[in-house]
Amino acid sequence: MRESGIHRLEYDKRVNRAIDHIQRHLGEELTLAGLARVAAFSPFHFHRVFKAITGETVFGFIHRVRIERAAAALTTHTGESILAVALDHGFSSAATFARAFRAHFGMSATAWRDGGAARWRARRASARNPGKQLRKGGKARPAGRTETRRRKEERAMAVHVRDLPPHHVAYMRYVGPYGAHGIPELWTKFTRWMDTRGLATNTAIKIGVAYDDPTVTAPEKCRYDACVVVPPEFVADRWVNVADIPGGRCAVSDFTGTARDIESAWEHVFAAWLPGSGYEPDDRPCFEIYRGNPGVAGKSGTFRCELCLPVRPL
Repeated sequence: MRESGIHRLEYDKRVNRAIDHIQRHLGEELTLAGLARVAAFSPFHFHRVFKAITGETVFGFIHRVRIERAAAALTTHTGESILAVALDHGFSSAATFARAFRAHFGMSATAWRDGGAARWRARRASARNPGKQLRKGGKARPAGRTETRRRKEERAMAVHVRDLPPHHVAYMRYVGPYGAHGIPELWTKFTRWMDTRGLATNTAIKIGVAYDDPTVTAPEKCRYDACVVVPPEFVADRWVNVADIPGGRCAVSDFTGTARDIESAWEHVFAAWLPGSGYEPDDRPCFEIYRGNPGVAGKSGTFRCELCLPVRPL
């Protein structure tokens, strides 16, 4: 590998450490100097380094993630006041939050909670699927046999609530649209790395962590980690970082399908199972667990995993 590529990997690794820190302390005061220490960069240069790697300023990134996480909390934690949600996500007052929310979403937090979120997600879904045109009269095209069968399979998905253990992992990060392209490529690269270190075994536990809601976060800014469980003494190298994935209560659903199918499976968990479950999402990222070789024999591109949604009692 060229030396410039090695340097870029080191920069990525350090900036990702800062991003992980932001993620864990979103409701707290975050300073440039403190984040620079986490990333082991000079405070004087860290802001420029962060923007060069991520395309966003440090505080632009923090502000965006706070707004987007608060927007998600407004719809899932309906018993909390708007002010409580704002304070929990690092905003100093209701007025500051109101201005920021309207600037980002073009509506008030009250309007978002009263149906605006659904309209926003519908527009985003339409933008992601421009080929899906409505028929005259506003009715969607009738589903074919394949679509009907897929929906029946989704409705049949069993969801079980379990307490999962914490995991210490090594990870590679992808930033970009979720779906059938960037994430499978990340796993291919990560698997090659695992092979060289003897980690790609039949008993390996691999975890995919999705940090953002693609119906809220711009596709090019969505973050995803490909992880493998490693011993506590495992030492990171130039390719990977190490992190701890907290344990806790999760809604777990078995999935078998392709990368193109997994988004609709997640939608089923949130839309069909969650509202009547007696649980609400906890403030931890969703993740997928892949055990051993997740591939399905004779079906190229098809794999098995467990969809894990952290939850808490409603």
